[in-house]
Amino acid sequence: MSLFFESPAYLEAVARLEYALQRQDRVAVLTGPLGSGKSTLLEKWSSKLRREGSIVPYLQTPGTFEQDFLWELAIQLKADVGLATTPTELWFQIREQLTTYALEERRVVVVIDHVEEMAPETADILLTLARLHCGTTTGGSLVLSVDSAKLRSFDVRLLKMADLKIELEAWTSEDVARFTQVYQAAFPDAHLTLDEAAIEAVSQHSEGLPRVISQILDLSRLAVEATESETVTPETVEAIREELL
Repeated sequence: MSLFFESPAYLEAVARLEYALQRQDRVAVLTGPLGSGKSTLLEKWSSKLRREGSIVPYLQTPGTFEQDFLWELAIQLKADVGLATTPTELWFQIREQLTTYALEERRVVVVIDHVEEMAPETADILLTLARLHCGTTTGGSLVLSVDSAKLRSFDVRLLKMADLKIELEAWTSEDVARFTQVYQAAFPDAHLTLDEAAIEAVSQHSEGLPRVISQILDLSRLAVEATESETVTPETVEAIREELL
């Protein structure tokens, strides 16, 4: 069971992304460490934009071959392509569709997750998209997500084009405490109890990363169920963290 928690860091990042769209920024970059919730944020935010009427292609695998990337982008843009469409034709249809949306004054937000994995050819495509189809004249925006640990290897040309860089912050101890309450409510039969010391241990050993926090609580729940205990101690959390490592 995957639980979603709107932490202050999540809400702040979403607010800044919305601000980038209001300004019609050409490129916005979302960074954060692995497990900080970037993909979850982009998935939920993209769904919200679609409900509001925006065109939002969301690509998670930019490390694939150029033709696969173009194909996925064309399909999500609802471009007129077929199985036999060549890369050159795919690129032409993508640009034609983007031009059509601009003339119709429909907002297009192209979201690319895990860009640290992209091939050089993909970076060239994104640069062309940003230069010709994003910004105030077209109403389009390019939102890129990159692991902060790999930011130095990120294509400097795209980084220089970014109008806004957003760091998704780690959770605080207070965030962990609030999420723990959400988690406990989702699993009432487990009678999972974490005192202040245990919550601080979760925060410390997870480094505030939502993915790790969820994993620790999942294993804590299994541990108390196995031992018929209702209390999670800091020692329990430390042992679980060692197991995850």
